[in-house]
Amino acid sequence: MKARSILFILTLLCCLTAGIGVAANYFHLVNFTEKDAHRNAENLVAIMAQELDAEMIGRASQVAVQSAMPDVRRYLSVSQSDISMLSFPILDREMTELLNSICQLNGASLCYLLNTRGEFIASNDFDKKPSTLGTNFSFRPYFQQAVSGGSSIYPAKGASTNRRGLYFSHRIDDENGRFIGVVVNKFPLQPLEARFRQVPGKMLLMDSDGIVFASNYEPWLFTSLLPLSSLQQNMILNTAQFGSAELEVQQLRWIGGNHLEDTEGAHYDLYRHAVEHLPGWYVAYLRDVEHAIGMGSSDVEIMLILAVLSIAVVLLVTLLYRHGRDQIRRRQEAETSLQQSQARLLQLAQVSTEAILMHQGDKIIDFNEVSERMFGYPRDELKNVTLFDLFGEEGKAEVLENYVNCSNSFEAVALRRDGTSFPIEVFPRNSVVDGELIGMSCIRDITRRKENEERVAYQAQFDALTNLPNRKLMHNQLIDAIYRAKTTNTLAVLMFIDLDDFKKINDTLGHDVGDELLISVANRLQDTISDLHTLARYGGDEFILLIENQQDLTYVERLAERILSRLGMEFFVQGRSFYISGSIGIAVAPTDGEQPEELLKKADTAMYRVKDEGRNGFSFYSPDMNTDIANRLELEHQLRGALKRGELSLNYQPIFCLKDHKMTGAEVLVRWNNESLGMVGPDQFIPVAEQTGLILTIGKWIAREACLQAMIWREIWDDQFSLALNVSPRQFRDGHIVPMLSQVLEETGFPAESLVIEITEGLLFRNDEATAQSLRQLRAMGIQLSMDDFGTGYSSLSYLKQFPFDILKIDRSFVRDIETEPGDQQLIVATLAMAKGLGLEVVAEGIENQNQLDFLIESGCDAAQGYLLGKPMPAAEFQQQLEKPPLRSVK
Repeated sequence: MKARSILFILTLLCCLTAGIGVAANYFHLVNFTEKDAHRNAENLVAIMAQELDAEMIGRASQVAVQSAMPDVRRYLSVSQSDISMLSFPILDREMTELLNSICQLNGASLCYLLNTRGEFIASNDFDKKPSTLGTNFSFRPYFQQAVSGGSSIYPAKGASTNRRGLYFSHRIDDENGRFIGVVVNKFPLQPLEARFRQVPGKMLLMDSDGIVFASNYEPWLFTSLLPLSSLQQNMILNTAQFGSAELEVQQLRWIGGNHLEDTEGAHYDLYRHAVEHLPGWYVAYLRDVEHAIGMGSSDVEIMLILAVLSIAVVLLVTLLYRHGRDQIRRRQEAETSLQQSQARLLQLAQVSTEAILMHQGDKIIDFNEVSERMFGYPRDELKNVTLFDLFGEEGKAEVLENYVNCSNSFEAVALRRDGTSFPIEVFPRNSVVDGELIGMSCIRDITRRKENEERVAYQAQFDALTNLPNRKLMHNQLIDAIYRAKTTNTLAVLMFIDLDDFKKINDTLGHDVGDELLISVANRLQDTISDLHTLARYGGDEFILLIENQQDLTYVERLAERILSRLGMEFFVQGRSFYISGSIGIAVAPTDGEQPEELLKKADTAMYRVKDEGRNGFSFYSPDMNTDIANRLELEHQLRGALKRGELSLNYQPIFCLKDHKMTGAEVLVRWNNESLGMVGPDQFIPVAEQTGLILTIGKWIAREACLQAMIWREIWDDQFSLALNVSPRQFRDGHIVPMLSQVLEETGFPAESLVIEITEGLLFRNDEATAQSLRQLRAMGIQLSMDDFGTGYSSLSYLKQFPFDILKIDRSFVRDIETEPGDQQLIVATLAMAKGLGLEVVAEGIENQNQLDFLIESGCDAAQGYLLGKPMPAAEFQQQLEKPPLRSVK
């Protein structure tokens, strides 16, 4: 064989060998590049998800800071309070400017506030703000989740702006922990999508249904990469998270695994990574791939192939080198970005209020500064402590089980370095880092929350003032006591103890004194009874005593007497002494009933029987007591319609001037004649009217009718004719008296200076600023004030100094016995001398004979009234007395 042929063959073999080597190297590099691209794609989508998580943590922290801003809290507190709205527009402008600044600084598109009902009440300036104000967004999950969980991140399409965004919301509480509203920031998706556009291929943010919410490929927005059933479509439309239009489903063919093909024949590899702070959401990356990789061939002459083979190999190697270099550069850039993201995550971990521990198994790898403070370990020591050494021995097995089962969260007891224990809540998470399973535990100290729960549980069963069992706990114990009484054939006795006239103490001396006195009463009752009995505070000034295992009622009677005796002893509160009494009603199970409500009702009925009979006693329930209760309820029922039926009428009792011997006016008295009840005395229906509040309506009617009638008498008889009206303490307590009398005087034209308001010591006994203010206002209107029943109270003289009275009205109890009691005579003379010294007019009531009248005239009394001078009479009869000429003389 010729050398040329051999050389040709050797050359051909070398070229073939070089070609095969180059081809083999090429395919090896292509395979390596493909794997490297696959790894880079996985890192890229993970980095994107981590960047998004880090961004959301930062945004959530910004919104949390906004929720604590004093101006935001003040705005929400004012907008939901009874404060005058005159200053609210100024607050609204200031809040708009603040929210504009927040949006500008944070890069948010919307910053707004929702009140406790979810209503849109304030925001930064945007196009549709006027139409959006007042809209209720309570249906939005970001509102509901913020209310229940404190904060929320919610991707959605805006209901008013129709623009996509990430909604960050945070609950706002006032200084007392009371929920007052929610702050919301909406961040646009443009920065995220701009970041998506920096990478090749299709980058997506989608939910678990495959719905694309953000992407660098716009045609896929608000479409689903996965098939959607009609039920899914309806559920998505109902949430309005992606608007009101039905979502389109992309016609993608899944080839297998994470490989898919679109309608145009393009092939993609799908990479996904969960977004931690958006449960159920993923960052997805679709990388374009070639269906096959191969080296093309042609019919070019073999010689040309041999001539360019070496150059092609060099060029191919160079190209492959450059291609590999670019891949390495991109990978290094991805690793650098990942390191930066990890650094940002570390910074966020340090500013967190929770302890964050990174661990592999039970070995602690890293942690934030909060962990050191929470567990009391210096950093060097904490690194040498195992994870489970931080938990108490008693619940360590349960903690281990929760970690093994990957619980979302669980509660446990932790141990500090000094051995003290405290409750915690743990949020464990696992992730794979460099092929190794790494655990992350976020630990929250819930000591305060547990204390609040225990306090709430205690308050649910015990009275906060006296620490006695409350109504709810007593009800449960009463059920058990009735059951034991039935099964053991014994008696369970229920005592209903009500303090007599305790309301007067609260009304006159204030609730602080009343509360201290209630505590003293509870302590004295506890000291009086046996430890085997159960004492509870039923409410207000009412106590319940449960006595079990009784064979008869002898012991119960002795105990009731002992309780009344102890209650009657002197109490000392805030340097003052008090004497009180109690009324006790007793019901017995099972004879009086087998249900707690039935026994309580019957004991209450027996207690009211004691009050009706004079109080400070006890009584066992008997069936006839229900009749009295029914009568009281019937009286209240009939009284409610008395005015409408025209059953109330007015009587007028003349008042005479003893100096001029003529009538100067009349005291107005109300009477009630009911078709069913007959004539009902004021002493019966007035207390009911005060208790139910009907006295306000009745009092206004009395004042108007009397003033209209008196105006007629002033025209036909004497323009100096005056009226004396009795008023109820309830009218003063409700702030009703001043506006009511002002309206009546304006409507009737009756002069204020001819109107006398008679006030009893029951009102003055309160001695509060509101009562004093009302009296001063009445006096400023020109209305005269009269102290009724003067001399019967222990502090009447002090009232003359405190309040602007014009008239004293001597009580009939002093006038009645002046003929036989020198002491009463001296008291009246002394009262007249004192009144004249103070410039007050004196009216004596209850004049029944001439001797009484003569004594009062000789003593210098100014005016008088009584049966001798004229009984209370209807208006027509009273007018006949006026029309008798000459004017009726008292002599």
